[in-house]
Amino acid sequence: MDLASRLRSVIRPGGPARSANEAPPRRELTYEPDDGRRYEAQPDLDRVADALGGRLLSTAFGRCLAVDRRYESDRWHGDVQIGDCELNDFESLRILDSAIDADAGPQTPRAVFIDLETTGLSGGAGTVAFLVGCAYFDAGALQVRQFLLSSFSAERALLAAAAELFDAADLIVTYNGKTFDVPVMETRWAFHRMPAPLEEVPHFDMLHPARRLWRSRSVLADDGGCRLTALERMLLNLRRVGDVDGFEIPGRFFQFLRTGDARPLEPVLEHNRLDLVSLAAVTSRALRLAGGGEPVCRDGIEALAVGRVLERAGALDRAEACYRRASESPCVDTRAESLYRLGLRCRRTGRFEEAAGWWRALVALTDTIRRHDHAIASLREFAIEALAIHQEHRARDLRAARELALFALEENSSSRRADGMRHRLARLDRKLARKQNGPGPKTRPYGLIDLSEDPAFS
Repeated sequence: MDLASRLRSVIRPGGPARSANEAPPRRELTYEPDDGRRYEAQPDLDRVADALGGRLLSTAFGRCLAVDRRYESDRWHGDVQIGDCELNDFESLRILDSAIDADAGPQTPRAVFIDLETTGLSGGAGTVAFLVGCAYFDAGALQVRQFLLSSFSAERALLAAAAELFDAADLIVTYNGKTFDVPVMETRWAFHRMPAPLEEVPHFDMLHPARRLWRSRSVLADDGGCRLTALERMLLNLRRVGDVDGFEIPGRFFQFLRTGDARPLEPVLEHNRLDLVSLAAVTSRALRLAGGGEPVCRDGIEALAVGRVLERAGALDRAEACYRRASESPCVDTRAESLYRLGLRCRRTGRFEEAAGWWRALVALTDTIRRHDHAIASLREFAIEALAIHQEHRARDLRAARELALFALEENSSSRRADGMRHRLARLDRKLARKQNGPGPKTRPYGLIDLSEDPAFS
């Protein structure tokens, strides 16, 4: 069990019964009271709410500060409108993440987008989420609600208010939330002996599909990975102006606790809101690609990535259409991989001549470029070997197969496939020698049959 599950198993009611003489268990202190003496100023919640444009919510554990913003459907976020970012259905989600059960919820799930701002990135019981940002679609508009921690003693009130919102969710969507956001929240709920409302809710983490769809883009490679801000620039044509840097955010919160001045937190809240809106926009773009396939791809690079995702999900015909689109891309790497995948697809469906055509196109493409690229060299080597197999077992042209085997050995005499190619070349020489000397005896003892000459064992 993970830490959160172990903590819940310890604090869950209904444990072993105690004897009559046994003292009741000692209830430990689960949070540090904020009595106003630890920090320089005690925050005035009403003034903080006015400064940030928020309101105070009443919970069973006290008051919690919530800040609401509404993004109407006709509002633009980069090149997309908010109304176009609403999620479609569970089926497209299942294509992107096989862990999502398409039959477990409604066809149009109520998705809640989650993004946290915390006091650190190390995780563990010492990391507190001081800002819990949530967003959901309401009548075509995106409603954003942010729960702000006004003091450490108010954390239970914040967790209770956030849990009430999560109870109505059919799906939660995060960006790297499976690794960070959700474990942080579950740890805080367990720490305060509160039930965790996210245990049974399906969780879609957009980071992993984003890597499969767009990691090969140069703009992401230059940025150092699939950061959400990089996806904004690439997919939404959105560039933030005056955005607060992530490393400054914890310091601004601690400054607020010391001084009671909420003005330094306004850029933090805006940063969190932009993350939530961009998460919704990027997720909707990924769903359109999964549901629409090749017709909605912008170019061959995206078509190749979508084809890989569709093939992984079992939508093979739609994946092949994406690969055909990618095979016309001006990018050599994209064309080479798409030709390789088209050849595999045709061979697996028994279209051997068509598969050989894709292998020949791949060899011709890689022969015209003079570069030492390990990935392309591996694809070229595979294509030559596949052509040799085709000529030997399908076309029955032993001399062409022998020439291809010799050609492969000349180019890659030290590769992993070299030994297998030498074995193939020796077998072809034996077959050609028997063909030249005439047929041998019509029957041979079973124990003398050379299984290596049977295509089924090659």
